[in-house]
Amino acid sequence: MADRVATGFATVHGDLLRYLRAIVGADLAEDVASQVWVEMVAGAAAFRGDGAAFRRWVFATARRRALDERRRWWRRAVKLCPPGDRELERPAAEAGGVGEQDAAVARIARLPQPQAEVVLLRVLGGFSAEEVAELTGRTPGAVRVIQHRALRRLGDDVRRRPDG
Repeated sequence: MADRVATGFATVHGDLLRYLRAIVGADLAEDVASQVWVEMVAGAAAFRGDGAAFRRWVFATARRRALDERRRWWRRAVKLCPPGDRELERPAAEAGGVGEQDAAVARIARLPQPQAEVVLLRVLGGFSAEEVAELTGRTPGAVRVIQHRALRRLGDDVRRRPDG
């Protein structure tokens, strides 16, 4: 079972961190990811399914842990991922080796939270609209509408600010 989690970690961890950086901020992404992997190891013996099911399980757990962090934020009244988050807004060339994918995730992170979450789950998570609907408690149609609006907004943003 440990091999299964290690293999899953190797294939999912990079996308998981990108998702969490956009959702909870760069400062907390590693901490939340650690919580996710502790939960994955604890529940690995009971897990049944293939690679896609494992990926869904990891992202669903990450989403719950991210929501927990947001709840803590409301109790502490501290902004976790401010709109001007310097880590997310640096252009890829300035960020010291951050790739195009990280730059794209930074752009997505500037979207309204529901739009960013849907796009990240569809792109980084690799989930279908139906799977994202199940994860977020929305209908598949609502997920498609949110994604369409997000992509249109991203396109407008790219046309206005092509390099960042």
